[in-house]
Amino acid sequence: MSKGQRASKYINLEVLNDLNSPYARRRFFTFFLLLSGASAAAHFSPEYLSLNDSISTFIKSVSANIFSATLVIILVYGAYILFIGEDFERPEVETIRPGDINGEIRKLPKDTAFYYLWGRSATYFRSETLRELNEFSIKTRKTVTVCVLLPDPCIPELASAYEDMMASLGEDRDQDKLLKNAVATCAACAIYTANNSNLRIQVFFSKFLPAYRIDMSEGGAMLTEDDKSLYGLKFSRKSQFFEMFRTMLLNEIEISREAALAAKNWKSFRIDSEDIPIDLLFDFGFDGDKIRLHRDEIFQLMAKTDHRYK
Repeated sequence: MSKGQRASKYINLEVLNDLNSPYARRRFFTFFLLLSGASAAAHFSPEYLSLNDSISTFIKSVSANIFSATLVIILVYGAYILFIGEDFERPEVETIRPGDINGEIRKLPKDTAFYYLWGRSATYFRSETLRELNEFSIKTRKTVTVCVLLPDPCIPELASAYEDMMASLGEDRDQDKLLKNAVATCAACAIYTANNSNLRIQVFFSKFLPAYRIDMSEGGAMLTEDDKSLYGLKFSRKSQFFEMFRTMLLNEIEISREAALAAKNWKSFRIDSEDIPIDLLFDFGFDGDKIRLHRDEIFQLMAKTDHRYK
C-alpha cells in the first residue's frame, strides 16, 4: 500500500470525492441546466429576430454544440451518481465544504443513543438539533443522553471575550449575549426533558471559551467554527480523534458546574409558550437582575429558528 493510500484512510485526499458533495452537486446541476436552457433558447432565437442567414446559422450551430455538450456532461455525471454513488468507506477524517456543513450536522442526531455539544451560544443546537433529538426519541422510544457544555457567562472575562469574538465576525456587539443564550439553552433543555422521559439532558458551564464547536454522536463528530465561509472537519466514530475529543469534553465536564434544570417545573410549558414565569429562569444560577432585564430577548431566543447554517 502506498503512502497516499495509507493517508487516505485517515484524511480525504481524493479530489474526485468532491463529486460526492451535495453542495457541489447542486451547483453543478444548476449551472449546466441553466447553460443548456440558455443554449436551447439561443438556438431558436434567430426565428424571432431580424438576423441575416449567416449570423443565424452561426448562432444555431454554436448553441446546438453547447447544448449537446452540456447534455452529455449531465448524463455522464448522472450515470456516475446512479451507478457509482458515494464512497461508503469514508475516511476517518474528512474535510466538509461550508455549503455541506448543515447537511452533515443534520445526520448526527439520527439513530443515536447520545449527543454531546461543546459550543458557545448553542443557537443551532436549540433551533435544529434539540428538536430532532426530541422527535427521534419519541418516535423510536429510545433513551437519548444529551450533554451540553458551554462557557460560563458568569465569568466576566469569558463574556467579554465572546463579545469580542462575535464583533470580529462582523456581528453587532451585544451586551450579555453569552448570558442570554445560556439561559435560553437551559430553558429549552428543561422544557424538552420535562416533556419527554426518553430525553435526558444535562447542561454544564465551563471556565473555557472554545474557538470551535464540537458536535458528537454515534454517527461521528463535527468540528466547526462560527465563520460560515470556513470548512469543517468530520471524524468517523472509529477515528482516534473522535475518542480524543470525547475524552477532552468529558474531562472538561468533570470540572464544570452543572445547571439545575429542575425539569419537573417545566412540564406544562412548550418552547413557544408565552406564559412562562420568569421565576423559573432564576433556578439556573444566573444573575436575577440581568435575567429580568433581558427577559423578552431570552424568550425570543428560545423559540428562534434562525441560525448561521440556513
